[in-house]
Amino acid sequence: MAAGSARLKLCDARDESAALVIIDVQQAIDDRDYWGPRNNPELEARLSELLSCWRKGNGRVVHVRHHSREPRSPYRAGQSGAEFKTCVAPREGERIVTKHVNNAFLETELERWLHHHGVTHLVMVGVTTAHSVGTSVRHAACLDFSVSVPADACADFPVTDRHGVVWSAEAVNDLSLALLDGEYAQVTSTHDIIQHF
Repeated sequence: MAAGSARLKLCDARDESAALVIIDVQQAIDDRDYWGPRNNPELEARLSELLSCWRKGNGRVVHVRHHSREPRSPYRAGQSGAEFKTCVAPREGERIVTKHVNNAFLETELERWLHHHGVTHLVMVGVTTAHSVGTSVRHAACLDFSVSVPADACADFPVTDRHGVVWSAEAVNDLSLALLDGEYAQVTSTHDIIQHF
């Protein structure tokens, strides 16, 4: 049986055992010269909807930020790219987790904090589906969290493979979600998540 597949279900923002985990939504993602064109221009709007929904309920909110150790990365700490985008700016009492690799659980306190607060269900969103979101979702499922991923609250950038073929942001995102769905998470939509609120 695939990791976490026996426990797939939508999370409920009213449920104190549910957490909204927003990954790497920082000013860095607006650097088109570095990343290329992003898919899902509605990302920020969907994130705002989810965050508003969660803040009206009893669920936990976790903001994961990336502080890259790569010299050229727009995510480096101390520069504007490392700042949270306005649409997901943390409020007092919301958890902030800082990571340095493409995994929100590796070398962070996230797993311990979630268990401490009785969280068992995660709604995981942000960028990129192929990297930090996807890696974190797989890790969460392997830790026996149930995970939902609203497809319209995630995004990707183009990827050039080793043969020089450019995969569009849309293609990368679609395949990344397909590989998660039913194996590590339930891929759903912002609308479906909010309907449970």
